[in-house]
Amino acid sequence: MTILIVDDQASMRGLLKFSLKQLGFANISEASSGQGALAEMQLNKFDLIISDWNMENIDGLELLKTIRSNPLTQKTPFIMSTGNKDRERVKEAIQAGVNNYIVKPFNVETLKKKIEAVIGVLT
Repeated sequence: MTILIVDDQASMRGLLKFSLKQLGFANISEASSGQGALAEMQLNKFDLIISDWNMENIDGLELLKTIRSNPLTQKTPFIMSTGNKDRERVKEAIQAGVNNYIVKPFNVETLKKKIEAVIGVLT
């Protein structure tokens, strides 16, 4: 399984990558922006995208909408991460086609549950 982490904060990308490795994932790519994620997706196919919402230029919601509008990527599982718990934002992400939502800060067990809800039980 190949995973793309998208976050403008290197520390958050590192924490996510570390957590994913603890869960047994090895094929992990990173992008520091929505634009970078779209460039990565031109080169590689991903089985899961975990993206921050709040980023410059192309934010997580715009990235999600772009991915959902492309027939080649529209079914790619997408988990949005954010520090914002606002229900209206959650609704907006759901309407745009997000598969799951995780609120920062989170631990490895919470991440595991969110991923399992999207792709099935991890072994």
